[in-house]
Amino acid sequence: MDKYYVYRPLLDLIKKFEGTVGNPKARGYNTTLSYDAYTGGPVDLVKMTLKQVDDLQGRMLAHPKNKWNSSAAGAYQIVRTTKRGIEAKLKLDKSLLYDEDMQDRMACYLLGVRGIDKWLAGRMSMDTLLTNLSAEWASFPKPDGNGTYAGQGVGGKVSEVKAALEEVKRRHLEGQPAKETVPPKVEKEVKKETNLWGYLLSIFGSAGAVIQWLRDQDIGGIVAFGGIGLCGVLILTFLGPRLARSIKQIREELRA
Repeated sequence: MDKYYVYRPLLDLIKKFEGTVGNPKARGYNTTLSYDAYTGGPVDLVKMTLKQVDDLQGRMLAHPKNKWNSSAAGAYQIVRTTKRGIEAKLKLDKSLLYDEDMQDRMACYLLGVRGIDKWLAGRMSMDTLLTNLSAEWASFPKPDGNGTYAGQGVGGKVSEVKAALEEVKRRHLEGQPAKETVPPKVEKEVKKETNLWGYLLSIFGSAGAVIQWLRDQDIGGIVAFGGIGLCGVLILTFLGPRLARSIKQIREELRA
């Protein structure tokens, strides 16, 4: 089972926009910047450790013809600075492989940093998320269709990103537990008890008003206090068992 199933539509789109799939020169998870132009030829990133990839990216940056001054490597074209930050945050051992699972994991981490989960929870607008994604991946368009970085064109349309995000949302909702509903019979009983509770409280409130009036008439405070206590005891004595039975009934019906 794909552990990144929910985010896979967006992960696949990143690969497409970044050109690590769908291009004759693309090598998926083994793709490096400008199709291995700064690595001395094809490399097997998925068989390399994080430390080995780090060293390779250092050589890429030192390459005299690397006009981009970039060390983008892998399916999601993650540069060394970003990769190091993820490794530190997730406390990843340098001996771990930069394989398909690791690259997917890092890309999902970046999606989280850019707000994908906030958007899914309804706490971030799609336009803000689009802007954030464009800042992370230069090939992604902002809401206006343009890229974030000058001199670097986008890899696709805004409509493509929105479609992928909607599929992510659909998959997210698909995995959420069904919303529990209270059985009609139980709801009816709860309303009865709630109405009764409100009625008794209104009586209790009236009793309080009477007691206040008695106080104003210089009747002793002990009598007033006794009246309040008596009302409270009556309510708890009369209503307590009924509320307990209702709660028990609700639990039993929800388990059925």
